[in-house]
Amino acid sequence: MPKDANKEQKRQMMAVMICLLFLLSTIAGALLANGLSLEQREMLQQSINTVFQTEQQYTLTVWSVFLKYLKYDILIWLGGCFYYGAILSAGVLAFRGISLGYTAAVLFMTYQAKGIFAIICAMLPQNLILLPIYFFMTWLAFCFWLEQKKGQSGKGALKREVTRIWTEYAILLWGSVLAIAAASFVEVYLSSRFINMLVVLLK
Repeated sequence: MPKDANKEQKRQMMAVMICLLFLLSTIAGALLANGLSLEQREMLQQSINTVFQTEQQYTLTVWSVFLKYLKYDILIWLGGCFYYGAILSAGVLAFRGISLGYTAAVLFMTYQAKGIFAIICAMLPQNLILLPIYFFMTWLAFCFWLEQKKGQSGKGALKREVTRIWTEYAILLWGSVLAIAAASFVEVYLSSRFINMLVVLLK
């Protein structure tokens, strides 16, 4: 029991650390955007205005969006498969946090209070699905990596047990792939319509 309790405590600590990592990386992304020069800000604002100030047909396909998000999921998952993989998993999650923080800060700088609506319409719907998936997969990769590090699925373990652990890890990856497919549909068919509605507000 004490061993199981200690293991559970470590997993809870990893979950807290993952949340803190994402929060700090998001803040770092926002600070990075605020540190841009005036000229760089104006260039970004012009690019954003081109998107939000004119109604347009979005050329994004579900497949292209799916592949964009899937690569992060696979990289996070792969992080649990080798000894120093936790660095990869953490790095990918941190990159996502920096990207989101940076984008949100640029939108807010461009449209001020209206930027909040832009963030909600353009970023929130799909990320309500994506972020829990990325959090869970990072936590899962950390747990799996810890098992590998301790040798609990190494030479001393039964072959069937090793197979079972890897099978469960692979099944959870496929589950996350399905969730990412759903997020891709949301971005292409829901977020894009919200953005078109937002065009009227931002004009």
